[in-house]
Amino acid sequence: MRFKASPIDGDTYPVFFATAPFVSRLRYDYNATPEDVWSVISGPRMWSWLPTVWGCRYPDGETPGPGTVRDFQMYLDRWLVYAQHERILHWDKGSRIVYTATDATLPFFGSWCEEYAIESLDGGRTRLNWTLAVRPRYIGWLPTQWVAVLLKPAFRFGLGTLPRELPMR
Repeated sequence: MRFKASPIDGDTYPVFFATAPFVSRLRYDYNATPEDVWSVISGPRMWSWLPTVWGCRYPDGETPGPGTVRDFQMYLDRWLVYAQHERILHWDKGSRIVYTATDATLPFFGSWCEEYAIESLDGGRTRLNWTLAVRPRYIGWLPTQWVAVLLKPAFRFGLGTLPRELPMR
């Protein structure tokens, strides 16, 4: 069963990142090339280095880009715990992805949007700027900015384990 989300429009996501009730921004530097970091954040194994996350499935034979809908999945053993369809809003190959959720297996997200932007640093290093913005459904009365602050260490841990997917240098 899937619950409809309220997807963000491709032209309005910058406004949503500035006004959503829950916004988390992180910057993480990696000892890897931009091409290597891009291959992880744009590939089917995004977040799969974390327990229960299987990653993102792209449609067979389709080149990802604006309008592509991929399926993000989390399992516990063989049981589907959570899944959401994600429509790509912005795709600058090698540097930036923005997507929004269109539906999910749990009803609590009204609107969900993420941005992954990478930049090259000196010495072959790469910086990832990640933004997550959510307008929750049903729990909008919670002080979501405080929740964002509390979840930031968990998000930082998640991005900090991304090097497990990077090629060895």
